[in-house]
Amino acid sequence: MTRSAVHVRAELRQAVPVDEATSSTARATGSRHVGYLFHPIVDFLLAGGGSVLVAVPVFWLIRDKAAAHPTALTIGLVLSILINYPHFAHSYQLLYSGIGARIFGSGTPTKVRLKYIWAGFVAPALIGGFLIGTYVSGSARLLALAANAFWFTTGWHYVKQGYGVIIVLSAIRRIHFSNIEKKLLLANGYTVWIYSWMALNMGLHEKTFYGVKYFTLPLPSALVTVGYFAALLTTAAVAGAVVYRVLMRKQPVSWNGVIGYVSSLYLWVIAFNADPLFTIFVPAFHSLQYLLFVWRYQLNRAAAQASADGTASSIGLTEIDKTSPAMRLANFVLVGVVLGIVGFGALPALFQASLAPDAALWGPTVFAFIFVVWINLHHYFIDNVIWRRDNEDVRRFLFATK
Repeated sequence: MTRSAVHVRAELRQAVPVDEATSSTARATGSRHVGYLFHPIVDFLLAGGGSVLVAVPVFWLIRDKAAAHPTALTIGLVLSILINYPHFAHSYQLLYSGIGARIFGSGTPTKVRLKYIWAGFVAPALIGGFLIGTYVSGSARLLALAANAFWFTTGWHYVKQGYGVIIVLSAIRRIHFSNIEKKLLLANGYTVWIYSWMALNMGLHEKTFYGVKYFTLPLPSALVTVGYFAALLTTAAVAGAVVYRVLMRKQPVSWNGVIGYVSSLYLWVIAFNADPLFTIFVPAFHSLQYLLFVWRYQLNRAAAQASADGTASSIGLTEIDKTSPAMRLANFVLVGVVLGIVGFGALPALFQASLAPDAALWGPTVFAFIFVVWINLHHYFIDNVIWRRDNEDVRRFLFATK
């Protein structure tokens, strides 16, 4: 489960203008609505509108949350296998596909080369080394620190993705924010994140994550109150900036981007802690938002590859049985599902059964904990190198328009 990009973690820190190379790629990709990744309604639903229109009313109508919880857990598991796990796997597929050329290619800038080395090899080795080292040393309390790091970085990942969504969905419609507007969006995102994290730590409580016990921090209530009002003030500032932009300056906004930003911050970070039933489905909503960008990127990339190979030059969601590019996307998605099942299910179960760790010390599913934390934390580093303006592939394929 996670909460990290598209900043698209999506994590594009800045919007990227469409250049001639992008326009050339766009002509090869064919079917899509101008100014949208797929279609206004599809973008709306995947960016966050689905969680507003479906989840919120349903959960509000369910009075007996305890009775509904077992069913929700089952549905949540299915959504994890089909949506949440693949969204992690796709980041691995994007990072390691052609990573050798990015690292050793003569045309790769040194800064980009170092980023790929860090995200692809150094960061996962350090994270894995810590997790494995704590297990080997028998330090359950030290391992519990990883749970605290997990929750701390998860909120950061969610709000950064929300920021990236509004920036990217605006950019593809040739809508750009001023520096002040960008700073307000980021300040609000960070403030909401920190407040949400502090709210989880209002007292010293022992909790469990995949059976591993950990402690939250004993933060004073006064500090949490300050965070609450800071979140309110920055939210009001962002709302005021949007109203001023639309009504006074007569400048457009991407409403799909707005819904993605609002959903990431307020439904998936703040409401994440408000309703245990809603919490089960938040990772799926976050993952769908991520997949909106990954699927468009992969479709455009597959179409460009097919065109270079002399195969089909157009692609649409209804052409999966007819075109090579769509089949490449289908294969990409299928591989993501399989990798997700292996990484989150098969490998942890194999280690758990083979090593038989002491349940009294580690809890019943310590290797599920290790793999979940490892993949989540590494996922953030991966997104930070993939979804950046200095990634030429992102410039070519994500921003391709007609």
